[in-house]
Amino acid sequence: MQPRGKVRVSVYPSTMMLTKRIIITAISALWVAGCSALPASGPTTSEVLFSSGSSENKSYVIVDVNHDVVRGLAAVRPIGLSQRFRKARFKAPKAKIGAGDVLSVSILEAGEGGLFSNTQSKRVTFAAIAVDKDGNITIPYAGVIPVKGRTPLEVQARIVKRLADRAIQPQALVNIVKNENNTIILSGDVTRPGRYPLTLKGDRLMDVVASAGGAKFPARETYVTFIRGKTTGMQMLKTIFEDSRENVYVRAGDRIFLTHDPRKYTVLGAVHKPGVYAFDSSRVNLLEAIAASGGLLDQRADATGLFVFRYENQSVLKGIKPDYDGSFGNVVPVVYRINMRDPSAYFYAQAFMLTNKDALYVSNAESIQAMKLLEIIRLGTGAIRGVEDVVN
Repeated sequence: MQPRGKVRVSVYPSTMMLTKRIIITAISALWVAGCSALPASGPTTSEVLFSSGSSENKSYVIVDVNHDVVRGLAAVRPIGLSQRFRKARFKAPKAKIGAGDVLSVSILEAGEGGLFSNTQSKRVTFAAIAVDKDGNITIPYAGVIPVKGRTPLEVQARIVKRLADRAIQPQALVNIVKNENNTIILSGDVTRPGRYPLTLKGDRLMDVVASAGGAKFPARETYVTFIRGKTTGMQMLKTIFEDSRENVYVRAGDRIFLTHDPRKYTVLGAVHKPGVYAFDSSRVNLLEAIAASGGLLDQRADATGLFVFRYENQSVLKGIKPDYDGSFGNVVPVVYRINMRDPSAYFYAQAFMLTNKDALYVSNAESIQAMKLLEIIRLGTGAIRGVEDVVN
């Protein structure tokens, strides 16, 4: 029977060798797999560029930002209310009479002894004539007069025509005293939502918003959805306030909905303060977004890999990249790349305006992954030494 000490000596070296083999195998596997097997906060520059795919199997479109790209994007004007409702830009709609409205009708005659005149007065006023469900009113001696869909001036002419052979050179004056049809609906994030009558002079969009007490939230965080029939348009309230072309005329039956939806962009990757940021003004450029996030991390960031991920309209992309083949349809996933090692890129970043929901990503330098691998190797070597120390 052998002593216990010799048994221990024969077992521990074999355990140490097995542990060494496991650690060395793990390190070798990482080395063979390369830096891609290591943990990372996001893709490297080469991975972003490679993942765009071949022309047959694209994941997104890469666009290198330069002077032409910045100029092309600056020329893009989003489709706003003035383009969707072209007629509403310049001409106020005419107020038309509808069922349920209440009219005031005054009839004047040129001489005494007529149907509506006497020695004391040459006029008579019917202060409250309701328009029936069929859209008609009744005037003494003139009979039933259809007024639905007609303007007060048109109704005046009809009354005069009906009385021409009966009254003495008659004239008529028609006013809408209770407006039940010439109204719009204003709802959403507005101070006093409800149904609002329109004036005869013609009202623009900002007029009706002001009559309802204005929006509940800042104009740069509020969107206006404008619905007329089957046509819908959307615009930021601040833009409507600043651009008179977007402040279109409203007409009866329009529906206006205000929505509080602060615009935001996301910053990720090798920056000091990654996170979601709200637009603190109506326009935020790329350089301001980088500064808001604390700037690039010197020890991690790849200055050649500053990317903006955005869904872009096909017409916009073709304007800055004429060779685009249209493979993605109307909405195209686009990755804009800026090389911040190029001094000119700082001018491009100043002129490159962010849009709502943009994702800004700064990639890690390739050397960071290599340093992580060397650190794992160092830790592995330390583990082997630790096993040897235990055995010893």
